[in-house]
Amino acid sequence: AAAHRAAVQAMKLSPKGPFERIRWFCADGTVHPPKAYACSDRGGGIQHGELNAKAEQLRAGGYRVANVLAAIDPAEFTGPRADVAALSEILIERFLMNADRGWIFRGARTYRGALQAEDEEAASEALLLAMLTDPLWRSGARFALLREAARLLPLQTKGSGADAVRRMALEVAAKDPGFMALRVKIHGLPDGSDATSVREHASAKGKAELGADYERLAAAIDELYTQSSSAARLREIAADTKSAAFAETLRAAAAAIEAADGAEQRLAATGETMATLREHAMAATTPASDALLALLASIAVESDAYTAVATLGTSLPHASRSTRLRWMGQAARAMYGIGFLSGRQLAEAMATVARIEAARPLHLGDYRNELRYLARISEWAAGTLAFHFGRAMTKLSSIEDLAHIYAQDRLRGSPALACGPIFDSLVRDANALAGVEHELFSASVGTGLRALNPGAVRGVLHTSPPAGDDDDGWQADGIYLVPETISALPRVAGILTRGEGSSLSHVQLLARNLGIPNVVVGDEHVPALNAVDGERVVMAVSPGGIVQLARDGERWDEIFGSQVEHTRVEIRPDLDKLDLTQTGLVTLSKLRESDSGRVSGPKGANLGELEHHFPEQVPDGFVIPFGAFRQLLDQPLEKGGPSVYEWMKGEYAAIDRLDDDPDERSRRVRAFLARLRAWIGSADTGDAFRADLRKMLDKTFGADGSYGVFVRSDTNVEDLPGFTGAGLNETVVNVVGFDNVLAAVQRVWASPFTERAYGWRQEHMETPEYVFPAVVVQLAFPAEKSGVLVTADLERGRADWASVAVSEGVGGAVDGQAAESLSIDATTMDTRLLAQATAPTKRVLSPTGGIVAEPASGSERVLGDDEIRELLAFADRAVTKFPSLTSADGAKVPADIEFAFGGGQLALLQLRPFVENRGAQRSLYLTRMDERVRAAADKPVALDRVPAQ
Repeated sequence: AAAHRAAVQAMKLSPKGPFERIRWFCADGTVHPPKAYACSDRGGGIQHGELNAKAEQLRAGGYRVANVLAAIDPAEFTGPRADVAALSEILIERFLMNADRGWIFRGARTYRGALQAEDEEAASEALLLAMLTDPLWRSGARFALLREAARLLPLQTKGSGADAVRRMALEVAAKDPGFMALRVKIHGLPDGSDATSVREHASAKGKAELGADYERLAAAIDELYTQSSSAARLREIAADTKSAAFAETLRAAAAAIEAADGAEQRLAATGETMATLREHAMAATTPASDALLALLASIAVESDAYTAVATLGTSLPHASRSTRLRWMGQAARAMYGIGFLSGRQLAEAMATVARIEAARPLHLGDYRNELRYLARISEWAAGTLAFHFGRAMTKLSSIEDLAHIYAQDRLRGSPALACGPIFDSLVRDANALAGVEHELFSASVGTGLRALNPGAVRGVLHTSPPAGDDDDGWQADGIYLVPETISALPRVAGILTRGEGSSLSHVQLLARNLGIPNVVVGDEHVPALNAVDGERVVMAVSPGGIVQLARDGERWDEIFGSQVEHTRVEIRPDLDKLDLTQTGLVTLSKLRESDSGRVSGPKGANLGELEHHFPEQVPDGFVIPFGAFRQLLDQPLEKGGPSVYEWMKGEYAAIDRLDDDPDERSRRVRAFLARLRAWIGSADTGDAFRADLRKMLDKTFGADGSYGVFVRSDTNVEDLPGFTGAGLNETVVNVVGFDNVLAAVQRVWASPFTERAYGWRQEHMETPEYVFPAVVVQLAFPAEKSGVLVTADLERGRADWASVAVSEGVGGAVDGQAAESLSIDATTMDTRLLAQATAPTKRVLSPTGGIVAEPASGSERVLGDDEIRELLAFADRAVTKFPSLTSADGAKVPADIEFAFGGGQLALLQLRPFVENRGAQRSLYLTRMDERVRAAADKPVALDRVPAQ
C-alpha cells in the first residue's frame, strides 16, 4: 500500500504523469514510435502516452487508474457481463482529476501527445452511445451511474458550474490559508452573495499574486447564479435532435425555466424538467443519440436547480412549515431527476409530505414521526451513490485520500444540498415544540442522528474500528463508529453505525437484545466524533429515539450507579434438560421445538417443528446433537493428560480467579481459546462418527458431490429467554463433498470458542463450561432473494405491523448488507419503504462449493406483493403452531423468521422468538428522556406558521 501511494505521489509530480513516452497504437495491435502516418497501413490507430512502470504497477495491483479513454473498448462495459465496477473506478478517477488539478495527469496535461482531447471526447461519446444502445443500461437501477458517466467523462459540453466553483475555491484556499473560512462557506452553504465575499476578501485580505484567481472564482459564481442559464443550452440541444416531439419538450422546458419567478418556482421547473428528461433517456423507444442528448440537457439543468436550492437558503428563516415541506418535495423531485432517488423512494417521500399536509388536526407526535421518515431522503441519496461508487471509493482511498470525498462532494453540488438545512430546521422546530432535541457533545442537533436500539453506556469512543475480521484491538468498553457493512462485531459497549445497513442483521439483533445502544450517524456529524476520538463518553438512546452523546464525568456516576445496572442480560441454560447421552445423528423430521436445549439448539429443534407443519417449505437436513461434541471432549488433550473437558473446566476456574489482573486474564483467555480451537479442528472424530455422517449425508441428500449443504452452529445458549445469540457462531455455506463437510463440522464445533463469541457470553454467563454446540446440516437452497421477517414493528412499535429486511441472493439481510427494509401493516398490507437495497453485490451458490459475489441488480424493489402476502400468511399460521410464540398468559410473542425465495418457492430457514432487552427500555433515565415527547404528542401543529428562530 505504501508503494502504491508513493507511486501516485510520484506521478502527480512528474511532468509526464503516468506516461513513459508517446506511441502510436495501431488497429492491428502493434505499437510504434511517434511519426507521421505510423498506422496508415495498419488499419489506422491513435496516438497517446504509453504507461510507465509505476502506472503499470498500480494496474497490476488491481487499481483501474491512468485510463486513456481513447484506448477503452466499449464492449467491456456493455452486455450481461458489463464491468460496472471498473467503470465506477474510471469515474472516480475523473472526479480526482477535477478535484486535484489533474491528479496523476497533472503534468501530462502539458505533455504534448500524451492525451488527445478530441480522441478522449470522441471515445467518451462512443462509450456512452454504446451503453445507451444496450437495453440493460436503460433500467432505472443504472440511471445514476449512467448519468454520472455523462457528467464526468469529457464531452464537448460545459460541465456543472457548481463543480467548477467548488474546485476553484479549493485551489484558492490551498494557496491562501486565510481564504479557508470562505471556502467552507462556498462548499457548505453557498449562495449568490459569495461572489461579493470573494471580491471583498481579495481587496481586504487577499494575496496580490492571486488577484486573477480570486476574480476567476467570483466570475464563475456570478455566472452560476445567473437566472435561467440552462435555457439556452436546452434550445441548443433541441436543435440537435431529429425528434420533433423531443425538441418541443426541450423548448417548453426552457420557457418554463425562464418564466420561473423566484427560487421556488425555478426549483420546481428544473426538478420537473430533470424528471422528464430521466424518463425520456431511459425509455426503450428513445434512440441512443437522443437519450444522450437528454442526459446532457439534464446535466445543464442541474446547475440551475442547484442555484435555486442555494438561493432558497436565504429565504429559509421567513418560510412557514408548509412552505418548507413543499420545498422538500420539490428537492426530492429534482433528486429523482438526477438519479439519487428511485421512483419508489420519490413516491414514498411525496406521500409522506401529502399526509402531513392533509392531517386535520396535525398532532405533534405524528408530525415528528413523519419528519423522522423524511430524514431518510438524504440517506437514500447517499445509498444510491454507495451502491454505484462505494467499492470504488474504498478501493481508491487506499492510494488517494481524496477518493473518499466523492460522494459528499457530489451530494453537496446537487439539489440534495437543500435537504440538510430544510430538514434540520423542521426537525429542530418539531423538537422545540416537544421540548427536546438530540445532544452531540453539548451541541443541539436536529437531524443526522437516528436511533436504532435504545440503551445507555459509558465507554471510550473509537471512530476508526480495528481492521480485519478478528477480534484484535476491539475493547469491551468501546463505543465504535462502524460502517453499515460490518457483519460481525466483538463485544463492545455501543455502536454508531455510519449508514443503516440492515436493521434485522445479526449484529443489530444482538445489539438490540443486549441493550447495546445503536445510532445511525450522518456524515455531517463525523467530524464532531473525530474530535472526541479516544475520550471517555456517555451514549444514551431513549426508546422514543432521542440521542445523547456527551463527554463522561462525575455527573453520570449517579445515573450509572443505580438506574442502568439492571439492563444486564443473564444467560442461564437449562442444565436439567440437557441430554448428552444421545450421540446419534437425528433427521429434522424427528425433532420438535421441545427438543431445543435437550439434544440440539433452537435452530435444529425449530427447523424440525417447521418441517412437521410445513414440510414442503423446509429444505431437508439433520442435526449432530450436543452429545456427539461432548463425546469428542472425552479424548485426552495430549497423551497421558486429562480429558479435554476436564482441562476446560480447570481453565475456566483459573480464569475466574484472575478478576484482579485483567491483563493476565486476557492473556490466559486468549491462549486457552486458541489451544481449544486448534484441538477441536484437528481432533480425530473416530471411524464410527465418520461412517454415521457419510450414511446420513447419502440418505438425506444423495450421491456425494451432487449437492451443497449449509453447516450451522446450534448451541444450547442461543435463543434463551432474554438472549438471542444471533450470529455469534459459525455457519459454513454451501459445502460440497464429504471431506469438506467433515472439516466444516469441526470448524463449527470450534466456533463458540472464538474470542468474540466467548466475550459476548462471558459477560453474561456464570457457567461457561456448559456451552455445547450441536450442528445443523441442511440442503443449500438456491435463493434468489432472502431475508428476515419480524412480526413486530421495529420502527415505531405499532400494533399488528411487521418488519422485513431482504436482499438479493443467499444470506440476505442477516449479515449486515444494506438491505431493503420495510414496515408492513399485517392487516391491510400497506407497506412503507424504510430503505432500498443498496448492497452492490449479491451472494450466489457455486456448483463447486461456497459462494460467489455477483453484481446486484439495484432494482428499486426486491420483495413483491405476492411474496409479502405469502410471508405474512405463513407468520400468522406459525404463531398457532409454535408454543414458544405464545407466552404463559396466552399473548402472542413476536416471531423472528429467516426466509428465502427461489424459483417462485418460499423456503423457511429459521424461526425463533424475537428477543429484545426490555431492561434498556425500562431504564428510568432513558424513560425520562422521552417524558416531554409523550406529554406533547397531542399538541396541534400549525403548518402555516413560521418556526421560531
